[in-house]
Amino acid sequence: MRLADRLRMVWLRWNRLGLAGVLILPLGITSILGFLWLAERGWLLWFVLASVLLFAGLRAVRLVLRMRRNRAGFTAAPVREAPAVEADPDWSDTERAAFETARAHIRKRVKEPLTWEDLPAEALAVVETVAREISGGKRTALDFTLPEALLLIDRVALRYRDFLRVNVPFSDQLSVRALYWLWQRQHGVRRAWDTGFLAYRGVRIVLNPAVGLLREVERAVTAGLQERLTDQLVLDSQVIVLEEAAQAAVDLYSGRLRFSDAELAELQLASNARDMAAAAIPDDPVRILVLGQVSAGKSTLINALLGHSAAETDMAPTTDRLTAHDFVLDDTPCRLVDTEGLDGGKETLKSLSAQMVEADLILWVLRANRPGRAPDTALLAQFEARMAEQPARRRPPLILVAAAADALLPGWPYPEGRLPADEADRVGAAMAAIGQDMGGRVVIPVRAEAPDWNVDPVIDALSAAVDEALMVQRNRRRLEGAESWNVRENLGRAGKGLRTGARVFGRRLRDRLR
Repeated sequence: MRLADRLRMVWLRWNRLGLAGVLILPLGITSILGFLWLAERGWLLWFVLASVLLFAGLRAVRLVLRMRRNRAGFTAAPVREAPAVEADPDWSDTERAAFETARAHIRKRVKEPLTWEDLPAEALAVVETVAREISGGKRTALDFTLPEALLLIDRVALRYRDFLRVNVPFSDQLSVRALYWLWQRQHGVRRAWDTGFLAYRGVRIVLNPAVGLLREVERAVTAGLQERLTDQLVLDSQVIVLEEAAQAAVDLYSGRLRFSDAELAELQLASNARDMAAAAIPDDPVRILVLGQVSAGKSTLINALLGHSAAETDMAPTTDRLTAHDFVLDDTPCRLVDTEGLDGGKETLKSLSAQMVEADLILWVLRANRPGRAPDTALLAQFEARMAEQPARRRPPLILVAAAADALLPGWPYPEGRLPADEADRVGAAMAAIGQDMGGRVVIPVRAEAPDWNVDPVIDALSAAVDEALMVQRNRRRLEGAESWNVRENLGRAGKGLRTGARVFGRRLRDRLR
């Protein structure tokens, strides 16, 4: 490089070099004078020793903290543990699991700030993860319909419109044109800001050297901290964006965006109309499916729950078809559906497992003194297989009841129905054995015949499950509405589109001919 070029480069940098000299020279002079003052009083050695001990202590504390974090399984990267975006309380277990899997993917990938150009690819990978988890590997990213995509855009736009209106000042006054003008001139605005701030710092040092020098020292010391805070802010922002993408993907691939709330209300009104025409019921009841082996005590339990003899009972099987009984549970209309007895036949298993998938809540009655539970376990396995085939469907709550529990108690009846300790242990062991056969579930022992015993806990369990049963019903209707699009409906929609297009082009043709 020629001498002239070197001089030109020095000349171009003189302002920065001069500013550095203005900042460093007073600090250096002050440090030298301070060391001379300590030496005159014989404190210099003690000062150096104290500085070394302080530095060593800080290093030791930092090392201990790092060892504790590593022992606890933390990574060095400041990854957010709590979700930046909360899961929807209406999500099913499958949807929540898919969201948590996506969050784990985000934590694994975003350990340090990404370039913003790489963020769309990461968001697409998050969507791919959610699609695979919800569909059991059957769907991939971008595997959704145009109406679903438009409804998602509509929901996100409304949500961020409210966020801007509430949290961003002047967002309802600045026009898009003004924002676009600022965006086009962002580099010039940034240069003007840097130049103005540099001039302000110089004027501050000239007018008040002491305050100006302290401010510059403070800025130099905190520069690294500000950079780390900026990186943390960028990292948190990117995590929020990716978790928002995961939340939207869960809604998209779970079928929640197949219909808007208004469209879903129309489907629900149509479904209610069909139910009312078939059963003359004014409200849409919670469908509680009562099932169990032949002569397990289903009808007797239904009578005990209803408080009157609504179901026919004797020792012979009495229910050879679906029989519905309406009642109200905690101000919620419900319908107890008594099913045919489970006999272990293939057709019966197929029919009952299909009914279970269509139920809002399942009340499973088992005979407490009947050890043969092979038909029950076979039906449970077939039900689990059907639910696994439909991962988007919400699982109906399952309540197990062991009828005729008094047959296990040779000293029955007991005063006020209170069991002695030995008898209570015997019943508890029997319920544990039944629950183990039925997948480790809790079983409620009852005597449904008069005088009945322990029926109230069954009613309490039903009451506790009503809210979830309603969510199951809405989920089923949403999916059934999505599956109701048949060829005839689509042909009808195509005809409407053709007629609308013909009217539009016809009007344009008439306008041109005029």
